[in-house]
Amino acid sequence: MIYFDEAGNTGGNLLDNNQPTYLLLSHNFSLDETEEILKPLSEVTKAQELHFSKVKKYHNHRKELIKCLNHPLIQPNRVCYYVADKKFMIAIQMVDQLMEPVLYAGGVDIYQYGSNLSTANILHISGTVIWDKKSYSEMGELFVKFLRAPTKENCISFYRSVYKLRSSLSRENGMLLDFILMSEHHLGTIVPALTKYTLDPTLSCFNAHCQFWAKLYKKPFDITFDQSKQIDYWRDLIDFLTLHLPEGEVGFGSRKYKYPLLIESLQLDDSKNSKQLQLADLFASSLNYMFGGWTKQSEDEFSIEINKSLLHKNGYELKMWPTTDVTPEALDMTDGSGINPLDFIAEAATKKPSEYKKSFK
Repeated sequence: MIYFDEAGNTGGNLLDNNQPTYLLLSHNFSLDETEEILKPLSEVTKAQELHFSKVKKYHNHRKELIKCLNHPLIQPNRVCYYVADKKFMIAIQMVDQLMEPVLYAGGVDIYQYGSNLSTANILHISGTVIWDKKSYSEMGELFVKFLRAPTKENCISFYRSVYKLRSSLSRENGMLLDFILMSEHHLGTIVPALTKYTLDPTLSCFNAHCQFWAKLYKKPFDITFDQSKQIDYWRDLIDFLTLHLPEGEVGFGSRKYKYPLLIESLQLDDSKNSKQLQLADLFASSLNYMFGGWTKQSEDEFSIEINKSLLHKNGYELKMWPTTDVTPEALDMTDGSGINPLDFIAEAATKKPSEYKKSFK
């Protein structure tokens, strides 16, 4: 059984300054192992249900939690986590939702050679370092507002902000924004594809976790996920990716996934019923506390200890994080052979339209 929990989930609100990062964590510890790991903290708190939000309030509880994070049982292939910088996610979503349709219509597959990642890095760096930061921030805020509520008014406000920023830049310096402006001509296909969770990272991070455990086990596994509106919403799509896809490897370069997903069962449960989910909460929230401190440049003694822990050292780390990597070589994406994941799923959908239709409420 694999146990999942998340931290810092603010849904489509990617601009919550109190929660600048999102983190999804999974582990495969048994009940006996979990109780052994939690023993130092359980003995001090005497609590029936452990939650990071309560533990972090007390210095002596933090000390015992650090002991849990350094338990010898925390070895490689026991914990996986995916952390995302939410402001960088805005750049990624601009690339995926607006720029990709424009380039695809022009015969360019932006996922080949990692062009989507390099473009998102360049856009994020340009907006936060080179361009006027206030104008880029305003553009990001209006983009999030538009995707969360794609009304005519929100659409107009967003594109006006893009035009405003573009007009302040030279021809060469603002070329990326030209592709965003061109997406206005594709709104007829972009807007109908939006859902209330388009901006939410849970599904894509969950998919990456499933790929990690599938590579490790090489056979179907069971999943228990702490109560999640997002996973409940996407359950039918997860079923489609598990039950109705042909066997195949999709993607390009170093970022290839295998389908179908190797999920035997998926259940949602309340952490009060599961020590393993409580452990997932403590692990996920501890790491998210550390990464959030990094983005806010507000490290403290607690986050430094988390950084040095076995959990951080031995956990398998996946990141949606800005870097200066903009070439296929730097991104490890020089191999351009492969299958576009969206094309792969679309082809499967044409063969099983009724099953695919159930995936979108």
